[in-house]
Amino acid sequence: MAEKNIPLEVTLDTESDISKDVSNIVSAIADEEAVLPSPIDINVNNTEQLELPALEWQNYELLPVKIKLTNTGDTVILTAKYADDEHPSIKGGSLDGRYVFAQIHFHWGNTAAEGSLHTIDGAPLPLEMHVVHFNSQYEALDEALKHVGGVLCLVYFFALKSSPNTFLDPVLSNLKDVAFPDVVIKLTPFPVVNLFHIFTNDYFLYWGSTKSESRSHPMLWMISRTQECIDFHQLTQFRVLLDQRMRVISREQTPIADRENRHVFHVNPVTPCCNWTLSPLPHPKYRKDRWLVDRMDIDIGAPGGCREFIEALRREMQGRKSQCETTEE
Repeated sequence: MAEKNIPLEVTLDTESDISKDVSNIVSAIADEEAVLPSPIDINVNNTEQLELPALEWQNYELLPVKIKLTNTGDTVILTAKYADDEHPSIKGGSLDGRYVFAQIHFHWGNTAAEGSLHTIDGAPLPLEMHVVHFNSQYEALDEALKHVGGVLCLVYFFALKSSPNTFLDPVLSNLKDVAFPDVVIKLTPFPVVNLFHIFTNDYFLYWGSTKSESRSHPMLWMISRTQECIDFHQLTQFRVLLDQRMRVISREQTPIADRENRHVFHVNPVTPCCNWTLSPLPHPKYRKDRWLVDRMDIDIGAPGGCREFIEALRREMQGRKSQCETTEE
């Protein structure tokens, strides 16, 4: 099944400002759909393609003044303090204004077969990372959580690989020091973008909400199709963390909410027809010393992708054969 175009009910009045500016389509449905519960299952065949202006990322490469790592008893949170006017932020796309970086936290499971908050094609992934931002019109995240459009959550899924992800070392190497609940430690500052990747296209977008004990919090979810990487040993390090009862944090899968006819957009897809909900290719930062399938810029799930891969594999093997023959001479 191919991805759908924007349905007529979104644009309604062809003479309205909304229909003339696709960037307003997402905000036009916010009040109605931001009250619907999250998480949901993401399937590329059930998304609607949408072309939006590119996202603009600012200051993510800068070094924070300080970084803290906290065991909340439910998860581990990374926060960072920046000098004035140096806070990382994101704008563009469908965003109404500038969204400022607030924190990073993780969702993992009791085994490597579960862990993610959202599911992909009906199945969980081993780890999900949330990079939380709040609209700059609010002073802090707590205030922004009360308002529709106040919070943006970037979602990154992690795929199990045979090699460790060294970019995670600043967090994973310190988890044992925050094993007990409510413990806070300072880390040697590093650019927070080392933990994830910047993207301007090929992502999913939808409105939903999360619940605390007291109220529901509306949220805009932005999900990268490109996965981050982690190996099995690194994944198990999250299981040293203890909850408030001094037991290993036990993660039960949050019930997946019904989509309830909400819109899930596939923004600026790299190809008009995708067979994979998540890209099988890792981010370029992982490709340098990996197998051909991890190094090439070919979407195997796209039309003709398999043929391109076979041709690239043949060229690779021919090059290695020629190199061996030259060495023997």
